[in-house]
Amino acid sequence: MMFRVLSGAGFILLSAAMPAAAAVEDSPSKPMAVSCTVLLPPAPVPGLPGTLRMVEKLTVPPGSDAHRHKHDIDEMIEVVSGSGRLSIDGKPDVDLKPGVVVEIAPGKLHQQHNDSDAEPLVYTATFIGKAGAHMLTRYAGERDRTAGCPHSLPKK
Repeated sequence: MMFRVLSGAGFILLSAAMPAAAAVEDSPSKPMAVSCTVLLPPAPVPGLPGTLRMVEKLTVPPGSDAHRHKHDIDEMIEVVSGSGRLSIDGKPDVDLKPGVVVEIAPGKLHQQHNDSDAEPLVYTATFIGKAGAHMLTRYAGERDRTAGCPHSLPKK
């Protein structure tokens, strides 16, 4: 197993090279009320035939969590405002604050947490993957919510 955290100039890049872990049932979490807006709709990535990118802005209200999930594609998040934590495959949580950038590899179970009582956690998520890829995998007992954003990249 390899796990890297690279930091400098106000950002963190986190990556892991190991097979995706099996989903472990989680204890009940805080309410899930994430909202999402597509900032850049799916579009081709120049030089990578059949690959699309999409950028979303997500807001996790105070005292809320996103549900545990994984994607079939790469995700990079950058915190815009607020603070919280990111859990990835049972590793130590990564602190989220403005300017922090985290890469989440395909197949990695993850969850965003906002522990604040007053301020929303706002971040952008950039997804890059093959056209037609299903972006979100849900887990037993968790409702599949789009939060206003699509769950897959178009076929073309």
